[in-house]
Formats: sequence, structure tokens, C-alpha cells
Amino acid sequence: MTKGSFQDELEKKATRALLTRAVYRWESAVIIGLTLVLSAFVPHPLSFWQPWFWLILGGLGEVGLVWTSLTDPEFRAKAVSEIFREKFQSRSVRDGALRKQIEKAQEYRDRIDQSINKSRDGVLRDHLRDVSRGINTWAENLYRLAARLDAYHADKMIQDDMSAVDPAIQEWKKKLALEDDDTVKRQISQTIAQKQIQRDNLLKLKNVMEQAEAQLESTLTAMGTVYSQMMLLSARDVASGRAQRLQQDVNDQVQALQDVVTTVDEVYQSGDTEGSALDTTAQPPAQAASSATGQARRKGTTGR
Repeated sequence: MTKGSFQDELEKKATRALLTRAVYRWESAVIIGLTLVLSAFVPHPLSFWQPWFWLILGGLGEVGLVWTSLTDPEFRAKAVSEIFREKFQSRSVRDGALRKQIEKAQEYRDRIDQSINKSRDGVLRDHLRDVSRGINTWAENLYRLAARLDAYHADKMIQDDMSAVDPAIQEWKKKLALEDDDTVKRQISQTIAQKQIQRDNLLKLKNVMEQAEAQLESTLTAMGTVYSQMMLLSARDVASGRAQRLQQDVNDQVQALQDVVTTVDEVYQSGDTEGSALDTTAQPPAQAASSATGQARRKGTTGR
């Protein structure tokens, strides 16, 4: 999902959630209840007053409440935060360390949004909102990487194959050296070649996952750095260009993280010509990652 499409989806869901939340606020219930009570028991407080006047006043009150809810930065930030946590649930990740990293990233994202919403309106807030959009993309891709790593760590067959493939190659080479029959020697040579392909694939997968682990930790650290920088920013920093530099730092880190996500996806897709294993729109992320791991494993073990 591209940066723009994810941000647009988040904004749309946030708006729908805000409307729902506004209607179900306790203040809304008070307005509706009071309107009904007054209409029923105080229909004519004044000579010109009609019972339906109360309905109009109640409707105006409800509209005003919804409007203030939509324009309340803290109310909106809370709604976006809950939507984000619902979409990227840390509990779906089984690895405890990865789950803590996701939760930490979500906490940074929430605090950065809260900091922006508390800042004064103006040029600085506009710049910081651009930074926030990049942070959302960070958190999204960080979750995707964590889901991939979680599936990789949980795949016992991959770990077993990694431990067994080199000894197996050495064993077959010993057999080849002792064999006299040419037909058998050709078959053994073919088996060794297939084992070497399997080993190369496993090493490639291991290297990519190590890169993903490093990038995940780097991104989490960067989120903490951005949060601390935002605490130091003031209105004069816009003129000095500090806010623009912060935004560029975020953009650079977003691209670096996206490159790693793309690399990991390509490794998993290499064994799936139709890409169904990576259709994360059709499966929960953890399930998609697990399915993708199976595809990569099958590709690597074909020659055994």
C-alpha cells in the first residue's frame, strides 16, 4: 500500500469513526433525552412556543456537538489512534520482542500526534502534520516487517533446514568421492547441486531477515528521535528550516524502510508466481506472512 493510499484510508476511517463517536457521546444522549422530555412535559413554556421547537433546538444542539467533535484535535487523535491499533494489532504477533517493538512504535506514533495537536495553529503545525503522515507510514511498514519476521522465527522447518543442509552436502560429497559407478556419481552430483541451491536460498532468506531486523530497530530509534525533536521545536524553527529538515529526515527513513519491505516481499514472492501468499488484503498480516513463509520454504526445499 502506498504512502498516499494508506494515509487516505486512515483519514477516511477516522472521519467515519469520529461521526459515530460524536453521535454516541454521553453529551449526545443528554441532548436527545432532554429534547424528548421537554417536548413531552413542557410543550408550551411561552405563548408562541410549539412543541416541535424543542426538536429544532435539539437538532441544532446535536449538530453543534458533532461539529465540535470533528474539529477537536484531541478527540480526532484518539479516534485515529484506536483505528491504527485496530488495523495493526500487536497481539497477532507471537514473538514477544517483536510485539514490544510494535507497541513501542504505536506509542511513539500516538505521542507524536498528541504533540502536534497541542501545538498552535500556523505554519509549524502544518509542517508537523506532514511529518505525522510519514510516521504513520513508518508504523505501517514496521508492522509488516514484524509480521514477516514473526513468521520466519516461528517456522521450525526453516530453522531445521538451515542447520541440516551443510552437513548433508558434506555427507553427499564423501559418498561421491567413494563411488565408482558413473550413473550413481551423476545422480549424487545432481543431489549435491540441488542441496547447494537450497542452501543458497536459505542463506539469502536469512540475510534478508537480518536486514529487516536491523531496519526495524533503526526505524524504532528514528521514531524516538523524531519525538524528542518535536519536543524541542518551536515556532522560530520554521524560519530556520529545522522543521523542513525534520520532514526530510522522516521522508528518507520512510523510503529506506519501504525498500526493505519491498525486498522482503520479493523474497517471499519468488516462490509464488501469482502472489497469492502476499495478498495481505485478503488475509490478516500475520496469516499472510505465515503463508508466504511456506511458499519460500517450498521453493528452497524442492530439490531435497
